[in-house]
Amino acid sequence: MPVPAQIEIESLLVESARSAFGKHKSDGDGDGILRIEWSRAAAGPPELRVVPRALGPEPDSWLAAISAATHPGPGKRRNTKFVDVEAYDFAREEVRKSELDEVLLFDDEGHLVEGVRSNLILVTDSGRLVTPDLSLGAVEGLGLELVLESRPQIAMARLTRDDLASARELMSINIVRGIVPIVELDGRPIAKGRSGPWARRLGSLFGST
Repeated sequence: MPVPAQIEIESLLVESARSAFGKHKSDGDGDGILRIEWSRAAAGPPELRVVPRALGPEPDSWLAAISAATHPGPGKRRNTKFVDVEAYDFAREEVRKSELDEVLLFDDEGHLVEGVRSNLILVTDSGRLVTPDLSLGAVEGLGLELVLESRPQIAMARLTRDDLASARELMSINIVRGIVPIVELDGRPIAKGRSGPWARRLGSLFGST
């Protein structure tokens, strides 16, 4: 599809944010998330759609599990999280129907790609700071981009379940939430089951401690 004009996206963003999360709202403080989609029906022209969601409270740390879905890989998505991708839809439903905060998606070769809600950073057993190789198909979020620019020692890596099991730290990263330590995976604690030093250091990039 042709790319929409930037001014159209920006105008929709501003108007929708004011309408959904404006300070005049008696039931909110102006915080929220807008999901803007560029799509079309089978016989219609492309159109921009916006879905607002209030930014509710988030825990200081997350519980996660490995998704039963297999990540679709890079395909032709070009760093874009397409809608109507079965693996994403399935993984979001796993979160919705559980007490989990995130589920992690692996590809068909057993490599960690991303979380359904976030990018991931891991401190390996040897102390290396790594993120899943973006060539595997993860969407590079703005939060990850910020951290990679600020911490060039973070390496791309092809990570397995064994790497997660032996990790010193596992962190979710998202531009809205910043750095959130994942302290439990599949019911088992990551490291000591609490936030580690790298979560606090990277969290400072987003104004958190």
